[in-house]
Amino acid sequence: MSGPGPAGVVDLWVNALSPSAVRAFTGQTGNEGIPELFGTDLSGGTPLASLVATMDASGVELGVLAGGLSSEATPELLVSAEGLPGRFLVAAVADDPESPVEQVARLRDLAAHPFLALVRVTPLVHQYPLNHRLYYPLYAACCELGLPVSINVGVPGPRVRSACQHPELLEDVLIDFPGLVVIGAHMGHPYEALLIQYMLKWPSLYLSTSAYLARYMDPALVAFMGSSRGRGRVLFASDHPFLPMDRAVGAARALPLEEAAMADFLGGTARRLLTRA
Repeated sequence: MSGPGPAGVVDLWVNALSPSAVRAFTGQTGNEGIPELFGTDLSGGTPLASLVATMDASGVELGVLAGGLSSEATPELLVSAEGLPGRFLVAAVADDPESPVEQVARLRDLAAHPFLALVRVTPLVHQYPLNHRLYYPLYAACCELGLPVSINVGVPGPRVRSACQHPELLEDVLIDFPGLVVIGAHMGHPYEALLIQYMLKWPSLYLSTSAYLARYMDPALVAFMGSSRGRGRVLFASDHPFLPMDRAVGAARALPLEEAAMADFLGGTARRLLTRA
């Protein structure tokens, strides 16, 4: 990875979206209230050029773009990332879990590109539990390829069933795939106490703040982030533009963390986890 310097923020989840992609997302059943939930105007989308400008204004040096595993646009994202070294990496999103063979084949193709750094599983979208057998071939491939997996956990904002994202299901994945780096995404609220215990138990489990403003974080989780055993286990992410990057960074920097813990939170741990051997 052509990584950022030590002072730059790493945003683990950013989205480069066309206006049509925004309309398609907010038009999906359950997503109707997303703009109102975050109080943002998404109508203009987030073209890559404006995303870079937003990152510069927010002090974000590196962003991890999300692109569907089966999307024809994802190779273009990789090319764009390569053309802006040090600014972007790409996360491949499992967007067709009912076709695990095809998804794994596509992942292997995309993983040949050095800027593919992460795989995302978003159980709320297709409503398969995060430990469902349909995801297991993808987890196995990530183990083989040395890619971390980001898995949405907790009660989602969209008006869909939440059981598929209960953090208790993470233990099956962690047991069945020893050494697989798993990053719980979207904070896992309201299960922070359970996730703290899991992170103490499982050294390969992390948590990210995507789509969750840091000012609302559970005080016990913030205390954990500043402790000797919890430092570096929670990673910053915005999910821009759904949660605007400037608001997310500002709230993150306001957390009562010592300098070393803040540095790990804002990018130090992410750089380490996203670097492929």
